Parts: sequence; C-alpha cells; structure tokens
Amino acid sequence: MTDPYRQLGVPETADDDTIRAAYLAAIRACPPERDRHRFEQVRAAFEAISSESRRHVHALFDTQVPTAQDLLECLSADWRPGHPGEAALLRALGGSD
Repeated sequence: MTDPYRQLGVPETADDDTIRAAYLAAIRACPPERDRHRFEQVRAAFEAISSESRRHVHALFDTQVPTAQDLLECLSADWRPGHPGEAALLRALGGSD
C-alpha cells in the first residue's frame, strides 16, 4: 500500500479536519462510478489515518516493505537520467531529507 499521507496529499503533521477535508476533496474528484480502484485506494488511506489513534497505530505498526511500484511513483516526480540522489532515495524509503 502506498503512503496514506501521500495518497491524500497531506503532511504527516496534518490534523483530523485537514485529513477529512483532503479525503472529501479526493472522493469528489474521483467518485466510485468513475474509477473504483482509485476510490478504494483513497478510502483505505483515509481509514488508515482518520483519527489520532489510527495515525499512531499506522506509525508504529505499518512496516510494509515498499513495492517496486511504490518506489517508482516516489522517484518519478523528480526523475532525471542517471542514479537517483541520496535525498530521493531517503524520501522513497520513508526517511527524511
């Protein structure tokens, strides 16, 4: 699963209201009738971080290894020919810059 914060487009420091607003905006932009797969991804991301306690659980126990697709999505935003920089790799692996 991709990072729910990235999926909803909110920072990890976002509060409940910000996360809910981002979720509602994403649902309005892509209703289930248009793209069921995207809708399910957004719904799952919201459920993972919808409250303070769920954000703590996600931070403590979500230890999934990123898939190749996750890494490509993370790196593709600023891709340039050659080897990715250290900052890009840290960001892709969930570290800080």
